[in-house]
Amino acid sequence: MLTDIFYSVIKNKCPQCHQANVFETNNPFNLKRFDKMHESCSHCGVKYEKEPGFFQGAMYVSYGLTAGWFIITWALDTFIFKSETWQYLTFVIISIILLMPLTFRISRLIWINFFIPFNKNKI
Repeated sequence: MLTDIFYSVIKNKCPQCHQANVFETNNPFNLKRFDKMHESCSHCGVKYEKEPGFFQGAMYVSYGLTAGWFIITWALDTFIFKSETWQYLTFVIISIILLMPLTFRISRLIWINFFIPFNKNKI
């Protein structure tokens, strides 16, 4: 089950059938289209947004991903790199801003996988 979720998130595939893409483009750094999603799967027909505001819950996943990034970089800086505080904060702020399109997409894909399980019969 965890491998099904991992595959869907990494490959930008429908959580139910793993055939069609959830987002219109596979490039999260195409800033004009990074947030454009298909309304439903072109292969199995599952609707991605279950109700208005469905993806607001993805903000919690995004928060967790960002906090995890902060903790990992803090540990690396504290125990290995030992840089000045202003250097570390500059790095963290810039990296979080640059990774925002990727974090946005990953958090939505993780969120949708919580509610739509993989179904081998839909392949």
